[in-house]
Amino acid sequence: MKLYITDLSPNSRRVLATVHHLGLEDETEIQKFDLLAGEHQTEEFRAINPNVKVPVLVDGDLKLWEANPIMIYLADRQGAEDFCPGDRVGRFEILRWQSWEVQHFNRALGDIVWETVAKQVFGMGAPDQDKIDAALVNFRRFGAVLDDHLNGRDFILGDGVTAADFAVGSHSALALHPQSQVPLGEFGNVEAWIHRLEALPGWAKTAPQAPAEAAE
Repeated sequence: MKLYITDLSPNSRRVLATVHHLGLEDETEIQKFDLLAGEHQTEEFRAINPNVKVPVLVDGDLKLWEANPIMIYLADRQGAEDFCPGDRVGRFEILRWQSWEVQHFNRALGDIVWETVAKQVFGMGAPDQDKIDAALVNFRRFGAVLDDHLNGRDFILGDGVTAADFAVGSHSALALHPQSQVPLGEFGNVEAWIHRLEALPGWAKTAPQAPAEAAE
């Protein structure tokens, strides 16, 4: 298998952490792009992913883009039922939380950390506080949903980590950034869960080396 990622992407991190978590390092060739240098802007890569974005997994004839399906594919390939259940109820729980993070939680969180952290890394100007304030309204709305759900749970589906945690928690490093303005202190269960996630060996191995991550 070959995995195309970048060091500047929470979506790349969730997939690379899955590789480590499932013990697939020896079976996976990692191709890292420097997005700022435009290394991904080639016709060869466009033929693999016409969106010209990462992450992308190539396994034989399969060219799979989008982080959440890649995580599910890797788990199914390994028969990792604990990480991504294959039964009807468990699978749809995974899909529900992955859909929720894309549409709600990480959309709001991404808007906050883009303005407060990532824009400075890319030299794209000062934070827009109006956009931050609008995103904070949605983050507080959906953060409360997650906080209530995590009451009495170590991870989203119970006692063990799953692909749902890697998806919902993909922006964890950004949320913990001191400049982020993300009000984690208002959501004690979410904050404790993020720290549990950061302590997992596969997640810790993929901690961003750059000053900040930016979604791609």
